[in-house]
Amino acid sequence: MIRVDRGAEPHELPEIRRNERDRFRVVFASRGFDRDALGTRYTEVKEILWRSQRFKCCYCEKLCEVAGNDLEHYRPASLYWWLAWTWENLLLACPNCNRWAKNDEFPLVDETARLRPEEDAPRSEQPQLVDPAAEDPLDAIQFVLDAASGRWLPRPRGASVRGAETIRVLSLDRQALLELFQRHVSQYVMPEVEHLRELMRIGNEQAVRDAWNRWVPRVLQRTAYYAALTYDVLEHYFPDGERQRWGLALPRP
Repeated sequence: MIRVDRGAEPHELPEIRRNERDRFRVVFASRGFDRDALGTRYTEVKEILWRSQRFKCCYCEKLCEVAGNDLEHYRPASLYWWLAWTWENLLLACPNCNRWAKNDEFPLVDETARLRPEEDAPRSEQPQLVDPAAEDPLDAIQFVLDAASGRWLPRPRGASVRGAETIRVLSLDRQALLELFQRHVSQYVMPEVEHLRELMRIGNEQAVRDAWNRWVPRVLQRTAYYAALTYDVLEHYFPDGERQRWGLALPRP
């Protein structure tokens, strides 16, 4: 997971929000939350989010088409219906992360601080789920090489409780996703890592820097597959001291 930039709120969303809040407020007062009655007008900004997120799921970083994927509510609409049309609460996510993993789960440090209906976020809420549009997920989650399995696994960075909860809520360690991570590393990352290690063994400093500067910015850009995973693989194989020795920069994606 990497940080995403939504950009400016689409000009049409404030009017949609006003109209839909007024409409659904009546529904909620009469029968509580009704997902069908919520409607889908918030999806009118779906393509804008898809493009601003560089065509990737905001959570697992899988590239996806706009059709068939979800406009995700960071704070679930079932718990925060009045935020269903709020730009700061909208993200694009794949169904695996949104519907089959996260769904309506939104853990807080203190459940008694949960927003009351129509209160603005965040007030005193302290979400346990990382918000990729408001913070850098790399501060909370990292990929580590598991010696026993040889697989790269998402783990909390340091002792980050929020990192652990985010991995759990989103099932970022689900088997199918781990296989995609492993395929990415073995096919697209390790051949270049091995090439760089060979250049380092030979001792050709200019060739090392040229190869690094040609490849690394490309695989860490926001449009790249699994940029956070690639970043951690590079940090593992080329630790800070070694990068300083060769004059190599490792920018966060």
